[in-house]
Amino acid sequence: MSGRAMMTRRQLLAGPGRGLGLGLGLGLGLRLSLGLRLGLGGLLLAPLRALAAMDRKPIIRQVFATPIEAIPITAQHAALIRLLRVQWMPIESGAPGIDFEQPLLGGPDTLAAARRALKTSDDALVIQRLAEVCRVVPGFVTSAGKLAPGRYTVPAEMKDTFDFPQSGVDAQGGFRLRAEHLTVLRAAVWREAGPQELQAVLREGDRFWPMPMIDGKRPYGDASFYQIDMARLLGEPYPLNARGTAITEAAKDARLKNLHYETLAALQVFLGHAVVRKAKR
Repeated sequence: MSGRAMMTRRQLLAGPGRGLGLGLGLGLGLRLSLGLRLGLGGLLLAPLRALAAMDRKPIIRQVFATPIEAIPITAQHAALIRLLRVQWMPIESGAPGIDFEQPLLGGPDTLAAARRALKTSDDALVIQRLAEVCRVVPGFVTSAGKLAPGRYTVPAEMKDTFDFPQSGVDAQGGFRLRAEHLTVLRAAVWREAGPQELQAVLREGDRFWPMPMIDGKRPYGDASFYQIDMARLLGEPYPLNARGTAITEAAKDARLKNLHYETLAALQVFLGHAVVRKAKR
């Protein structure tokens, strides 16, 4: 894959305010439908690669053709979700997503990491569960997962991902998850791979996965000035002028902007520590 075809991992993982930061990657021209303008979309420009020993295409296509309500979150999904890695996607205002090139902790061989987590050598099962995780992550974050506020530690191997001033992660890798982080994550607008992005991923063999991401343009609702949606969700809406337009203020804008940046670490902590809510009887 050429350097122009896709952003480097270092650029993608630099976080807001560093590397390509908040939207400078737009100059690459990787614009696709449904807001998936970067990341997976870059694969559309990539050369064909050798396929893995097992052809994963029919398995993944079947999973993406299955109605989401027909994919309950099981203990196997939860085991993989706990290993997911986040990355900052610099689309528009930017937002967190799941690392599509190395989605799991434990090394670059995603299938090997998943085999260990699921304690199986059945690659068909591993591919199916990974593809299902691509589908269930949004629902896990918005409703099915449960985690209390508190201090948590981000994975040591991801230290560089959170090495930017607004991450909220301290020098020891600690992060204070607050109720407001959970509120905005619950309301986040997710984008999953559509047919075009999925086809691009399936050309690539085992290396890339059609992982979802939060919409970088309107991450929490309908407002492109995302602080308006954040303020509404947090019960502190901006006042409106006579035309019904929000009256913003610099201090509040900056505070909510920092909270938005902190959702990268908040999402990492949530995925690594949350448990599945028990179904109500």
